[in-house]
Amino acid sequence: MNTLILGCNQLTRNLAPELAQEGHNVTVLAEDWEGLAQLEESSQVRVIWMAEPMMQDYLRMGGIESAALFLALSTNDHWNALAAQAAEHIFSVPKVICQINDPRLQVLYSGLQLNVVGFSFGLMQDIRQQIEAS
Repeated sequence: MNTLILGCNQLTRNLAPELAQEGHNVTVLAEDWEGLAQLEESSQVRVIWMAEPMMQDYLRMGGIESAALFLALSTNDHWNALAAQAAEHIFSVPKVICQINDPRLQVLYSGLQLNVVGFSFGLMQDIRQQIEAS
């Protein structure tokens, strides 16, 4: 399964290698050059450094047109929401999961039919459940 992840924080550095080991073809897009380099060295994950905020171009470079799963996991709720909506409505990715930490934005974007997960101590488990749900 082709999987595209936006953001390279600790959650991504834990989740991406696990998904790759399970057979996903994982690509991570992020502005964090050091985090991407660390992820690339330690796993079978493709990385793309986002030098400028031209999101749709980077999504295409990451292979969004063939992605079966898109995870918006950056630390920026607004970027996550924008990218998740593009993945779902423009690129028709079958499974889109969006991390939103602001409770007010969670309500808003959940109302727009996005699969939203928020900050919690069980965030990794919440994301796993969303991935496995049909």
